[in-house]
Amino acid sequence: MALTSKKLKVVFADPPFGLESKGEAVTESPNLGILYIIGYARERLQNVEFTYMEPFLSMEEHIARVKAIKPDVYAISFTTPRRDLSFETIAKVKALGLPMLMIAGGAHPTIDPQDVLKNTAIEVCVVGEGEETITELIRKVQAKEAITDIAGTVNREKNNGLRPLLKDLDFFPAWDLIDFKDYDVAVSKKKRMAYLLPIRGCPNYCTYCSNPVWKLEKPWIRQRSPKNIAEEVRYLYGRGIREIYIRSDTFNVDIKWCLETLGEIEKLKLKGMAFQCNLRADKLNDELAQKLHDVHIWLVHIGLESANDRVLKGIGKNASQADNVRTLEILKKYGIKVYGFLMLYNAWETNGKLEYESPEEVNNTLEFAKVCLRDNLIEYISWSITNPIIGSKLYHIAEKYGIATHNVKIGNCMRLPGISEQQMVEHVKQGMVLQLLNGVQKGMITGKGAKRAALKAKKILNM
Repeated sequence: MALTSKKLKVVFADPPFGLESKGEAVTESPNLGILYIIGYARERLQNVEFTYMEPFLSMEEHIARVKAIKPDVYAISFTTPRRDLSFETIAKVKALGLPMLMIAGGAHPTIDPQDVLKNTAIEVCVVGEGEETITELIRKVQAKEAITDIAGTVNREKNNGLRPLLKDLDFFPAWDLIDFKDYDVAVSKKKRMAYLLPIRGCPNYCTYCSNPVWKLEKPWIRQRSPKNIAEEVRYLYGRGIREIYIRSDTFNVDIKWCLETLGEIEKLKLKGMAFQCNLRADKLNDELAQKLHDVHIWLVHIGLESANDRVLKGIGKNASQADNVRTLEILKKYGIKVYGFLMLYNAWETNGKLEYESPEEVNNTLEFAKVCLRDNLIEYISWSITNPIIGSKLYHIAEKYGIATHNVKIGNCMRLPGISEQQMVEHVKQGMVLQLLNGVQKGMITGKGAKRAALKAKKILNM
């Protein structure tokens, strides 16, 4: 069937968090998943007008824009924690009465498409990686062909199974749709910052982690070419970006590839450029640390999680406390600061038996954090109490053993045998006070960090 000459209007949307979300993690970066889909699809489609509706819009602005655009396709992307807001948004968009196809993608529609289809007006859920699936879907909408049999989708009639993952990732997100002034990162050296995704996936499968979009099938990790990554760095620099957060789960999963990528970036000789990245603690040597320093990576984010080998082994971290200490010392040697992420009260299963982190082990981690801050091995810390996320191994373990999430003073956590709610509260309070005092002592609680600090202090006082 011949394609219609009418320009198809496609809206991709984040849930509308409103201006009050400014300074929060949700508005540190635009939705790279959406931008990648647009970047991929528009290279392969004609007569399609793409619009990206960003997270800082209010609900009223969001609905008004949809009403004004009158899209042929409305697609919303969301995670499980944003389920309720997203469902409310879908209902209000549907109430406009516009003749459009409504689709959903992202982590929650991938994990539980039936929840979305049962409880909203969404007609199609895109499961997993979206570029090829969305491109095919739009092409069929243009041609007025049936969309019930597209691989990588679930609808009310059938589940069409998974679509193979992309092999070639050497393409850019639709950065031209973004005004970088609208985004603000909590920790940065430069005023304008962007996220860059050089790798999709992670080779590990920690119990607490949920990465459903890229872990439905293998390979679990796919890398872009070093030259393509450097080209994106050059483009972002030309757009006024002076700091880039290399945002993949693990930048140093392959040291040889990582060194090649850093070498290509170094060849650009971009003045005044700074970087951040995520690293694993078990894959760092002096050669890589030197290159990180040479390319002006000033801050690395590391999931240290715990100071106890029993816990690290149990949760599948595949790194030891010795790895943590060695890596922190190497990074300090090369003048690279560390943002350390720590977790409280993790749980796992060993040989059919529930195991979990004890209060004594939590104390060990707290003491380790204090020493690291004192000795400048860690510059920033972030704490969280372990919460079983749908799609993770831990979620199924929590369901199996009846320790699933419940609400306490500190938010959602597990009900671990023999550990009282007050014990958990006291440890979380200690971690939060440590984090807050560190921020004050190092002069970080200013400007964009002040709002978060005030909310954290209020939360501590109310515990």
